[in-house]
Amino acid sequence: MDIAANLLRDTIEWMYSFTGDYGVAIALITVVVRALLVPLNVKQRAQMQKQQEISGEAEKLKEKYKNNPQKMNEELQKLYQEKGIGGLGCLLNFIQLPVMMCLYNGIRLTAAAGTATVLLPWVSSLLMRDQTLILPAATLMIQFLPQTYPYIRYFRELNLQKMTLPMALTLLFANSMFVFMIPSGVGLYYFVSGLFTAVEQLVVHVLAVRRMAAQAA
Repeated sequence: MDIAANLLRDTIEWMYSFTGDYGVAIALITVVVRALLVPLNVKQRAQMQKQQEISGEAEKLKEKYKNNPQKMNEELQKLYQEKGIGGLGCLLNFIQLPVMMCLYNGIRLTAAAGTATVLLPWVSSLLMRDQTLILPAATLMIQFLPQTYPYIRYFRELNLQKMTLPMALTLLFANSMFVFMIPSGVGLYYFVSGLFTAVEQLVVHVLAVRRMAAQAA
């Protein structure tokens, strides 16, 4: 983990040699890493879509064999195999977590320079928290943005899963406890990463709507 973090730190330093700004370098490396993970995200999203489609069948099997856990697991495994659903979703989460942690640590090491950035002109050092709370508040809004997509009329036919109010409040609370305490350099990473996720999911949903429209034509 330390080797990967140091590698990312060196990469940020290399980008800094071109940009002359650590904040810009952090934003660029965040975009690059997230872009490299896009194929994995696409596969994970496809797995989740398949699981959602067969959720009704899975619930019937659970109800039918509720008194026989072993048989229930066997039938569920058969169903998943028939539909081409494996453990890819969990695997991808395990793959992405260490990548994100290494990026996080790499940024912390780089931010030790204690410099400012043109991206956050109101913050004097990337090691400092944003006392104005502008960056943390913006980060929370960006991270929450994808949860509003299911309520957009244009995406109605996709039947996107909606987050319940308790879940939404829990997510906001958990994230706020973190983003309000981290250094601005790491906060910048979370903001850019959240923005990338919001744009990525928006593009995926738009393409899905257009694909459905083309099939119906």
